[in-house]
Amino acid sequence: MNFYRLATAAFTGLLCGLWGGFAGLMDLSAWAGFAGCTAYFACGIRLIPGAAVTVSSSFAGVGCAWLMLRGADLLGSANSAYAVSVGFFVMCIVLLGRFKWTSFVPGTFVGCYSLFAIKDNDWVVLLASLAVGVLLGLVCDWGGSTIFARWKPGTDAEPVGQES
Repeated sequence: MNFYRLATAAFTGLLCGLWGGFAGLMDLSAWAGFAGCTAYFACGIRLIPGAAVTVSSSFAGVGCAWLMLRGADLLGSANSAYAVSVGFFVMCIVLLGRFKWTSFVPGTFVGCYSLFAIKDNDWVVLLASLAVGVLLGLVCDWGGSTIFARWKPGTDAEPVGQES
């Protein structure tokens, strides 16, 4: 294990522990925040550009899930209506991957499935929790890089997900 990974892991563990303990006090969903944080690290683009793509992709997914539900309602709410609506909007999610701000398709799916999992499909709490989670991932990444640079001056931090 390299020092950069250790520094990022320690900083991430500390901040995620705090998030897990205190998210509920802010009426936010801890697990949705963890989904946002995970999506940030999975995106593979670091710092502000990665956070921006992760937020826009995951928020697009929440919108697609909301449209799936509304589409199924418009079609009659039968199983076949859900099948048509889900199929259509999953196709849209994949097509959104062609655009810069929604290019992280797994992040779009994170936002999408999270709406179905959150209590009462509360998209406001979900968007806030995902956004704070992405910010959490960004701060964990930045904090790990900062600790690494302090203890290993003159070297650059490795990209997230790289082994050495």
